[in-house]
Amino acid sequence: MEFYLEIDPVTLNLIILVASYVILLLVFLISCVLYDCRGKDPSKEYAPEVPADTQPPIRLVVMQQGSPNTRWAKG
Repeated sequence: MEFYLEIDPVTLNLIILVASYVILLLVFLISCVLYDCRGKDPSKEYAPEVPADTQPPIRLVVMQQGSPNTRWAKG
């Protein structure tokens, strides 16, 4: 006796869709492990990263044009 499992086409499409997402997720995780999750090739050497603490702070200078008789000078 032969048994055939009949699968609805919608169910089959859903199974294929889920399986493809699982395969894509596995490929992403494997590539993330291989490439250190930062997009850097481990076979190449990079310059050492500079920590954010050692960079000079950004200073914002605002220059206003106007006469000293503005409403701020009256107070």
